[in-house]
Amino acid sequence: MQRIRFTVFLTLLSALSAPAKSTTQLDNGDFLTVIDATAGGAFATEPHDFTYFSFEHQDVIALTDAEAAQSAEWHIAFKRSEIRLNGGISGPGNVRGFDLMGFEDIIAEAAFDAITATDISDSDAFIADGPAYAIGEWYSYDSASHRIEAPGHAYELRTANGQFAKFVVDAIEGASRTDAGRIAFRWVVADGTDLTGAARSATVDVSGGQEMYFNLSSGEPVALADPSTSLDWDLHFSGYVIRLNGGISGPGQGGAFPAYQTDQTFEDIAEAMGFGYFADKSGSAFSSDTGEWYSYDSNTHFLSTRNHVYVIDTGEGLYKMQLISYYREVEGSPVSGFITFRWRPLTDDPGTAIQSSSWGQLKASVWDPK
Repeated sequence: MQRIRFTVFLTLLSALSAPAKSTTQLDNGDFLTVIDATAGGAFATEPHDFTYFSFEHQDVIALTDAEAAQSAEWHIAFKRSEIRLNGGISGPGNVRGFDLMGFEDIIAEAAFDAITATDISDSDAFIADGPAYAIGEWYSYDSASHRIEAPGHAYELRTANGQFAKFVVDAIEGASRTDAGRIAFRWVVADGTDLTGAARSATVDVSGGQEMYFNLSSGEPVALADPSTSLDWDLHFSGYVIRLNGGISGPGQGGAFPAYQTDQTFEDIAEAMGFGYFADKSGSAFSSDTGEWYSYDSNTHFLSTRNHVYVIDTGEGLYKMQLISYYREVEGSPVSGFITFRWRPLTDDPGTAIQSSSWGQLKASVWDPK
C-alpha cells in the first residue's frame, strides 16, 4: 500500500513540476498558443535565443539558436516582435507562409473563422524567409523616369557598441541596375542622448561591386579581417543594401528607428528615444512588402495585432494562424513579448494534423482545381 501511495505521489510531483504546454484546444476545434518571446525584456541588449514552436507537436521545442540552425523539428520561432519560419535564411526546413489579407490594414478578428483550404489559390504566394534590413527606405525608384534618388528619409540609430545616432542619405550619384554608385550621407553620434551636435558627412562608392564598412564614431571606413565577429563597424554599404551591425548582419547592438514615419526630418531629431530600435532580421510572411503583422503606435510605443490570417506550409501540412495579442497582464500591468495566436490545420477534421498521405490530395485540390 505504501509503495502504491509513493508511486502516486511521484506521479503527481512529476505532473506538477513538468512545464505547462503552450497550447490548448478550444471547444470549436481551434488551438490557442501562448509563447514567451520576451527574450530578456524590451530593453535587453545581450543576445537571447528565439522561442521555437512545432505545429506537429503543438508545443515549444527546447532549442538554442545554434541548435535550431541545424534542426527540422521546429516550424516557427518568436523573439519579441520578430517571427521566423524554418526555411530560407532562417533554418534548414522547407517552411513557407503567406499573408492572406495582403495590404489590408486592421481586419476583424472573426476573419479567421471563414478561411478554408479553398481560399488558397496560388502556391507561388508562399514565401520563405529572406533578409529584411532596418534601413530599407533610403532610396526611391521612379518607374516612369527610371530615376533612383534619395528621398531624405531620416533614421535614428543605435550603433554597434550601443551609442545613439541619427542618419540620412542625402544624395545618390551614378546609380546602376546593380548598385547605387556613390552614396552621400550625414550623421550625428549622440553625446548621451543629445543629437543636436554638428553633423558630419561622408560619401562611399559601391559601384562595380565594391562594398564598404563604416564606423560612425571615427567617421572613417574600416578594413576588417572578419566583419562577422567585429564591433568596429556600424554600417555596411553594398549594392542597394545598408546593413547594421546587429541582428542577422553582425554581432553588435545595431538598430534603427524610421523617424521619417513620424514626420521627422534629420534636423528634427534632437534627442534619442533610447529604445524601440529595429535590427536587421529575417523577413518572413509576417514581415514583408504587405507590412508587419502588427501596428505600432510611435506615441505610446504600443504594439497591436492587425488580425491578419496567415497560412503556413510546413511541407507536411497547411495551417492557418492569426496573432491575437503581444501582451500578457502581470500584476495588473501589460507586459510585452508574450505572443498569443490561434491556429488550425486546414483539414476537415479540426482535431488532427494533416498527414503526409492527405497532403498531396489537398495540394492537388487547392492548386490544381479540375
